[in-house]
Amino acid sequence: MQFESSRLTYQSLKESDWPFFLALSKDREVMKYVSDALSDQQIRETRFAIRLPEWRKGSAHWLCLTMREKETQAPVGFTGFIDRGDGVAEVGFLLARAFHGMGYGTESLNRIVSLAFDEYSFRKLQATVTAGNIASKRTLLKAGFIHEATLRESFCIDGRWLDDWLFSLPKADAPLSAASPEIPSR
Repeated sequence: MQFESSRLTYQSLKESDWPFFLALSKDREVMKYVSDALSDQQIRETRFAIRLPEWRKGSAHWLCLTMREKETQAPVGFTGFIDRGDGVAEVGFLLARAFHGMGYGTESLNRIVSLAFDEYSFRKLQATVTAGNIASKRTLLKAGFIHEATLRESFCIDGRWLDDWLFSLPKADAPLSAASPEIPSR
């Protein structure tokens, strides 16, 4: 799968993305709201390899897309979604620290919203964010998501129980700006 937005290209995760995936997964500043520190082997087996198979609606694994800057082809991060059943998908995104604060999170989320609703006919999108991750919260709110709930002491990172923020965006509430005329090629 390949498609684009104004400044980014998106392509299904490939084996050649492993060095960037590993580097991003080892960056504790990037991962502080996502995961405990993991060994290279754990990252490969539990995070990377399971996202390599071709994705179809109904797949049990994440659609994982590598984002690259159009201009430089530099890898920016990863985005995608997972089918949670009943017409609901959970979205996620992770950007390399060098690209924080540049609007790439919002741009990519808007494009993923469009893909999920327009190409795969999901009726609702969800996102879970570890409490304290203000940048991700802002990105979701900019894309039209609503903070629906807080699950107290729901997620453990580095031995500490943290709250989770739950967000949702029903298709009927999607901002018009999320719609995009670009159609992914398969």
